[in-house]
Amino acid sequence: MASAVKMYSPRAQRFPMHLPMHYQRSGSPHWHDGRTVNISRTGILFQSDESLQQNAILEILVDLPTKVTLSCQGAVVRSEESAFAVRIHHPQLRYA
Repeated sequence: MASAVKMYSPRAQRFPMHLPMHYQRSGSPHWHDGRTVNISRTGILFQSDESLQQNAILEILVDLPTKVTLSCQGAVVRSEESAFAVRIHHPQLRYA
């Protein structure tokens, strides 16, 4: 009898960081402000007054404290009230 082997992949470590950020929906010229709650190597949890749908594609800029900006794209994977979890892709650091 064959048995299914479930691969365990631990969640990426989250780092609590309350930083200013800006995002825009794919295809929109408008940028919106938000504030990060935590950041990991695979995602960002942030708060915003805007409403975002699950699977919305975003361009994200996070202002890091050392004159460095984290630039990435991502998709909303979870939303609860005014907090949104985004799985990020193609992260890059931009230096001032």
